[in-house]
Amino acid sequence: MQKFRKQIKESFFNPVLHLLPLLIFLVVDDFFGMTMGWKISFPIAIGLLIYMYFIYNRIFTWHLIFTILFFAVGIVASLETLLPVKLVSNALIFEIVLLISLIFLIVFRKQIQKLISGMISGLIPMSNNFNELYRVIKALSVVLFIYVTASLLVEATIKENSIYLLMLQYIYLGVIVFLSLYEILRVQLVRSKLFKEEWWPIVSTQGKIIGSIEHLTSLKDEKKYTHPVVHVLLIDKSMVLLKKRPFNDPESPDLWDSSISNHVKIGETIEKCVERSAEEKYALNNFRFMYLSNYSVEGKNEKQYAFLFVSCLQAEYKLNQDSLEQTKWWTQRQIEDNLKDGIFSENFKVEFDLLQRSGLLETGKCECTCKMRDVIYQQTSAAERAGLN
Repeated sequence: MQKFRKQIKESFFNPVLHLLPLLIFLVVDDFFGMTMGWKISFPIAIGLLIYMYFIYNRIFTWHLIFTILFFAVGIVASLETLLPVKLVSNALIFEIVLLISLIFLIVFRKQIQKLISGMISGLIPMSNNFNELYRVIKALSVVLFIYVTASLLVEATIKENSIYLLMLQYIYLGVIVFLSLYEILRVQLVRSKLFKEEWWPIVSTQGKIIGSIEHLTSLKDEKKYTHPVVHVLLIDKSMVLLKKRPFNDPESPDLWDSSISNHVKIGETIEKCVERSAEEKYALNNFRFMYLSNYSVEGKNEKQYAFLFVSCLQAEYKLNQDSLEQTKWWTQRQIEDNLKDGIFSENFKVEFDLLQRSGLLETGKCECTCKMRDVIYQQTSAAERAGLN
């Protein structure tokens, strides 16, 4: 569960932490000067960098960019104060340099997003991080623009302007603090909601976990992610129980498929997913099953790394009648006669071939004397093979 929560936080990271050194420098600089701003914000920036490296290493590069931005803005602002001719007030120089930098980030967003996505490719989906960060950047840019413009107008039009500039400063800093607190609270609320949603692991072509994504986001995304799934073929007297998928199924609408199938959730082992699915689909407790093989298949919206199991219908199994409306027992001959008619899912076509080669259909039992049996029992745990524990 702790690992799952960390993956959620990485996929929906708080953008305020990326900008925190900059925001602190803004506040301290306006009240106590640039020297004090460096003394307070510099150790915070270094501390955050170390924290990200050890706690959120997978998005460390993403955070490093904003640490570099902080130092760059601070150095440019500091150098400007050393010029013999002052272009603008010292109180505004940091805001002006930061505003120019943020506008640059906004204008070149696509190029920056492409660059970062390439550097963090395959680890975690970054769309949420980009959207949240740029939403805050745009809001901060508007606040900075209004404050800088108003301050320059006051300086240019009012002679005794100190009290007015101080009022503007307090309003401006109040808005900055409010914006930061609002964003922190908002991210926490969104994360709490995400913790309750269903998240799927993203695996490599070898079945190793490389990330995670919310399941609806995955199905709607243009990119096809590879997810681990389980399929169980129920066998009884040389017949196979198949289930017809609903018309609105995202992958195999109105097609016959294995009677038990499901996506593995984050933090769930392969075996636990099989047990959960058997209980949900047919109210089967103490479900016994045997690992047969694994395979990969590509569907309309996703790629699947499937773990195939078989189970013989036991006498004590009482299938939930509510789940039998779209199920049917098929003989081997019936399946072979209809195999080219387009009524079976791509998953089941692969599974039927594996089932035939196992020799289990000939015996009608989950035991056989064929060579395939030895291969099955020599397989290591499916969860260990996938690295999903």
